[in-house]
Amino acid sequence: MIHNVITSIAIKLDEFIKNKLSITDETVIVSSLVDIKGNLNQDIENKISIFLLHIEEEKLIKNSTIKYSSGATPPVTINLHVMFSAYFPNFNYVEALRYVSLVIEFFQINNIFDHSNTPGLPLNANKIKTELYDISIEDTSKLWGNIGANYVPSISYKFRQLVFDGNMISEDTPVILGGKAKVNLLEKFGPVVQSSIAANLDDDDNNETEENQD
Repeated sequence: MIHNVITSIAIKLDEFIKNKLSITDETVIVSSLVDIKGNLNQDIENKISIFLLHIEEEKLIKNSTIKYSSGATPPVTINLHVMFSAYFPNFNYVEALRYVSLVIEFFQINNIFDHSNTPGLPLNANKIKTELYDISIEDTSKLWGNIGANYVPSISYKFRQLVFDGNMISEDTPVILGGKAKVNLLEKFGPVVQSSIAANLDDDDNNETEENQD
């Protein structure tokens, strides 16, 4: 699920930057900056590199008063801390700042991701909320030391409330979009879960309609 969420948002960010700059070359990559031996990954040059910093459990939901049936295992809700760094060699520092600025602009416009606006999210993903995650100067120095690379212009965001529930149906492929989504999903998963999936899809449709009306 984590890989689906990050790559789906990365694809959307890549499209945003391409449109802004009127270019066709890939602008975003999901990758660490260095390999396990500490060598710089050449694929990250002239791109925004996205990599996972930290996974934390959502404490507020864990400590809530929601009741579960006897023997049921409660879902696990996590937050992801994700870094967006711009590596532009040959002293092209201004271009790196430009790309980081575009990342900020992207998340200012798009701070909630769901099936209606982000193809590829897993079926059991609820609305993924994003917010700027501040890292102090001291922690930034430690972080880049641990990464094993020199600091490059970057910014981090928190992706909030990813729910892991083994009792829910999970899909590892992009979500089917469009008017036939309900039919395709129901045919695939069978009559045992038809009512559950249909209800969830109807709720999403109703919420989207209400948001459009507002």
